[in-house]
Amino acid sequence: MKRLAIAIILAGLGWSLWWFWAAHALRGETIAWFDARRDAGWQATYDDLVVRGFPNRLDTTLSGLTLGDPQRDTLWQAPFFQILQLSYTPDHLIAVWPESQTLTLDGESYGISGDGLRASMVRDSDDILLRVNAEAQTLNISSASGAVAVAGLNAALHVIEDRQNTYRLSLVTDAVARSQSALAPLTGDNLDVLRANAIVTFDRPWISGSLPASRPQPTRIDLTLVEYRVGTLEVKLAGKVELDDQGAMTGKLTFKAVNWRDLLDLARDGGPISDSLASTLEQGLSLMAGLSGNAKTLDLPLTLKDGQMSLGLIPLGQAPRIRLP
Repeated sequence: MKRLAIAIILAGLGWSLWWFWAAHALRGETIAWFDARRDAGWQATYDDLVVRGFPNRLDTTLSGLTLGDPQRDTLWQAPFFQILQLSYTPDHLIAVWPESQTLTLDGESYGISGDGLRASMVRDSDDILLRVNAEAQTLNISSASGAVAVAGLNAALHVIEDRQNTYRLSLVTDAVARSQSALAPLTGDNLDVLRANAIVTFDRPWISGSLPASRPQPTRIDLTLVEYRVGTLEVKLAGKVELDDQGAMTGKLTFKAVNWRDLLDLARDGGPISDSLASTLEQGLSLMAGLSGNAKTLDLPLTLKDGQMSLGLIPLGQAPRIRLP
């Protein structure tokens, strides 16, 4: 019995020594990360750094955090940020964001607030991300351009093991309400619903430390289904596109819109297209919808090529480019 007690005491002492060594090492790695960012020209500061969680956790809390990359014109400021992990599973991390923070992109500042914004991340021994699951009970984003409020946000990124640099992406929201904009005026009866599933191939794998380096960029997107609903309008999109080094897309998608005239009305009222252009589009789309047998529903190919896009036979102009900042 005495030997057992001694063994337990020694084991506890050994575990305690290991935990304090691991906490000290984690703190040192975090400090070194910030030092490296500053050496690279970043604005990277914090007011306080604490590692807690003895005996089974290693939870890092940064207070008064500011991170800015002048080359990308990005700046993130938060009162705190946490990275939580069990001491015996260091490859599984949980990131926790505060209820309010600010993000500046290309000179425009976004205020971000919400409840329950966190993400679970699993990585392998080479720091390659295998799985990311993010959620928020509510998420509000506002800027000078407008505002959006999301309820029941769930997003996921899972690596597909038998396909190089390829991930399965999904996004689900219970409801989205937005201020007056091109697609959805904010009213009590006008809530957007957005769901998306896709398989995306990148030019290289996602590394848990990808923040300071250039981001992996998509080279192929297979849209299983993107569904957007607001009021009586329902839009669905599916298909495959290839992307070049500049983010220009080439491919063909299937575009289906129920009560598609609502989309034109919202776009006209929001200002992105003129009344004359909306009228021209309505005439052409009415003809195409009539040929399909249902005047209220569009079911057309959306073609992207040479930086341009067209819906059926109707040219829509320059296509958006997809480049991660």
